[in-house]
Amino acid sequence: MRARAPRPPRPPTLPLLLLLGGLGVLGLGCLPTARAQDPVEDPGGAELGLGGAVSAATARMYAEAVRLERAGEHARAERAYELVLRRDPAFVDAIVGLGRTRAARGDTAGALAAWRRAPMEAEAVEEMARLLEESDPLAAAELYQQLQTLRLGDPSPWLWEARARARVEPLEALERYRRWRELSDAEHDGEVVLLIAQQLREAGAEEEAVALLEDLIAEAGELEAAVEAAGRLDRLRVEQAARSLAVGGSTPLSAAQRAEVDRARRRAVQGDVDGAVEDLRGVVLAAPRAAEARGALGEVYLLGGAVDEAEQAWLWATALAPEEPTWHARLGLLLAESYGGRRHAEAAEELGQALALRPAWTELRYHLGVIAQESRDWESARTHLAAYLEGEADGAFAEEARARLEDLERAAPDPPTLPAPAEAPPEVSEEALARYRIARVYLARGEVEAARAELLALRKLAPGWPAALNLEAGLAWRSGDEQTALETWQRSLEAAPDQPLVRLQLGELLLAQGDEEAALIELMAAAEQDLPQAHYTLARLAWEDHELLEAREHLDAYFAVAASGLGTEPARALRARVEQRIRLLQLGLGAGVGVVVLGLGLLALRRRGRRTVAELAHEAPEAVHDLARVLSAVRHEVLKHNTTLLDDVAHALEHGDHHAVSFAAGRLFGEGGGSGGVVARFEEDLDALVRLGRQHGYRVDPRRQDPVLGPMWRAMRSLRRLEPSLRRPERAGRSVPAELRALSRALNEDAYLALGALIRGMGTLALDLDRVRAVDARVRAEPGLAARALPPLETSGPPGSLPVRVFPGDLDDVLANLLRNAYSALPEDRAEAHRVAVELACEDDPITGLEEVLVRVWDTAPGQLTEAMIRGRGIGRGLGLVVDLVTRHDGAIGVVAPPGPPPEPHVWVKAVEVRLPRAEGTEGAELGAGLPARVPVVEEDTDGEGLAPLREPSP
Repeated sequence: MRARAPRPPRPPTLPLLLLLGGLGVLGLGCLPTARAQDPVEDPGGAELGLGGAVSAATARMYAEAVRLERAGEHARAERAYELVLRRDPAFVDAIVGLGRTRAARGDTAGALAAWRRAPMEAEAVEEMARLLEESDPLAAAELYQQLQTLRLGDPSPWLWEARARARVEPLEALERYRRWRELSDAEHDGEVVLLIAQQLREAGAEEEAVALLEDLIAEAGELEAAVEAAGRLDRLRVEQAARSLAVGGSTPLSAAQRAEVDRARRRAVQGDVDGAVEDLRGVVLAAPRAAEARGALGEVYLLGGAVDEAEQAWLWATALAPEEPTWHARLGLLLAESYGGRRHAEAAEELGQALALRPAWTELRYHLGVIAQESRDWESARTHLAAYLEGEADGAFAEEARARLEDLERAAPDPPTLPAPAEAPPEVSEEALARYRIARVYLARGEVEAARAELLALRKLAPGWPAALNLEAGLAWRSGDEQTALETWQRSLEAAPDQPLVRLQLGELLLAQGDEEAALIELMAAAEQDLPQAHYTLARLAWEDHELLEAREHLDAYFAVAASGLGTEPARALRARVEQRIRLLQLGLGAGVGVVVLGLGLLALRRRGRRTVAELAHEAPEAVHDLARVLSAVRHEVLKHNTTLLDDVAHALEHGDHHAVSFAAGRLFGEGGGSGGVVARFEEDLDALVRLGRQHGYRVDPRRQDPVLGPMWRAMRSLRRLEPSLRRPERAGRSVPAELRALSRALNEDAYLALGALIRGMGTLALDLDRVRAVDARVRAEPGLAARALPPLETSGPPGSLPVRVFPGDLDDVLANLLRNAYSALPEDRAEAHRVAVELACEDDPITGLEEVLVRVWDTAPGQLTEAMIRGRGIGRGLGLVVDLVTRHDGAIGVVAPPGPPPEPHVWVKAVEVRLPRAEGTEGAELGAGLPARVPVVEEDTDGEGLAPLREPSP
């Protein structure tokens, strides 16, 4: 075929000329104008810090938007920012400015939408967090957490997160604030401290609030925030003192109750402390204002090692009977003996009150003397110990008191006359000697720079004096100048080779620099001059190099020249390890086999110690909410929405639809061969389960140990092995479709059903009257009800248990809050004359025909209660929480009145009725039946809803 001759160039056509002309006009329009000289509108972006990141036209439009924003013309600035983003959608400064202008105009949703266009930009995240801080503090806190990652090294986001969390989670806010202080080493932020302290106080964490305010006062001095903190702290302490004074007036025990207390004490002495505690708690519930019962309970608690509970019991006893010295003395001794001296001041105060109430109790004088001596109050210690010996010369503590008093009276010996210091070498002048001494004084005082200046002057006066060179070398190493230290010590050894300590230090420096060969030369020279520490260092190096016999030789040489000293204990420990290792090696193969068997046994024990997800839910019911959330995500998002396409992928492979297979591979393994996709999402969910178990103190192994998730994980691994075939479907083998269908059955049928059963089991429990009574016992023991004389709880219901679709923790919250409200509604002065009952029943829903479990809490308290009042959240303690929990579990709550005429005294007035769906059969009831009843700690709700659990219910 002949080569084609090239065509001559064609003249430009008319359309081409028009296109070139238009481009020319556009270029002229982009030329800088006279307005570009305005520094705010610099088209190059120099004033705004844009540089060459954007075009000149975009920079000019952005500068105009900034000018309008600064002028307060936010509507026009918003339109200008939008024009900039049309040209450059990824222009971060314009995105942040657009959000600012919208926020300034009150368009919160628009501002958030703008900033979310740059979710990984620190400026946008900070603006979102500041905008949400008042309306949604938890969301703002999460954004500040993200900002901590985006701005590594900047501690400010920790402070901002603490400020955001303070209103809703004051304890968490306190942790974030302390973290900010650790990272920034800054002074207190008074505004944030006062905010957190106020919220801690309202949340009932008064001790944390007091500690925080005291820290601010100690550091801030006379600043305005410290003054306000001092006022708040004083007010808080006054209120605490007032509360303690408000309790008083102990009631005596009856003869039967006193006999019960004596039996409980004897039971505790015989070893049954738990049984004695239960007996005494029963007496305390029956006579809550009896100081004798409280004091006996403290004694039994201490006998069982429960220091905190004993202190609480004796605090009650001293408050109820402040004139009784026994409880003051017991409390004082507990504080003195159980806190390592940290609470000696409180202990002395309590013992002093006991001694004032009973002056003849001479034994207290001895304890006060010991506390004073340990507190370095020598005069008080002498006074108390002498008074004790005067009253009890042959007492139980007399011998020890005399010894302590003799130690306090012993006079210090006169200082010995030390020999005159050795004279300096004749070649060292008096001036050089004076500067050497001054340098040592400066070093002892920690003034390094002043010591260095003296040594520089000394170097000119006595350049070869070893003592000065050694001091200079030590100072250089201390300051981090290792090379100067090395050279200076070498000069010192050249002037005086017989310096074993210098050779030891030189060897340690060479070891730190990694020159082990040169270090060994210096250390061996020091060891030849019988320096014990050199032998020890050589032994340690031989041990690290597994030269056991050499290590033993150096240790023998060490103990031959050092019988005692600071290094003897580490040397003895090292010799024990060396001897043990040598004996192990001498045991031979048999010992090695034993070690292997022992290792395998430990591994088996460790595997036995792991928990499945179901076991974690059983042993840690507080984790059920989070477990169900993660498992539901696996079942819904991993299986239902993704792995169900495996059958379709197999069909597409068989029919050559490679595009569909590649699309499915992207969903399963991530786009472009990345590490995303549903398989990676499943691994993340398994890691979340492991972290959740660790948070509750358990080791969970969902991959290898769990009977439900383990097969899923193995199926996912098999699916991962098919990734190359699905990425390149044209190369897939003939067996791949069959493998995909087998994996589909394992995941979409077996695993899906097993996960559903596991989740249903977590949300199902067996409700019976024993669970109701357990919750009632814990409610009665709460501080707000323990001191009241409450009527016994009446119960009724069918035999056996009723399976209910509800999380165990949520049902306990519902029962606890209903009982708490019923008891709180009873009159204070005659509560025991009323009645409270819990009724369990099972009925069919008249509309759906489904079975429902009914829980009715009846009471005889006067007053009206309607459903509107319950749902209005304006009364009671915790009814708002009950409504939320019941609604969340597809239940209903209402008020029931007894049929018939108006009730007579002691006849039921009303009941709060809760209806919950009954579970089908007893599936999962075994799990719920084993979960303990839990009554949450309550605190005063500042939003008008009364007492509510500290733990927020999971969504």
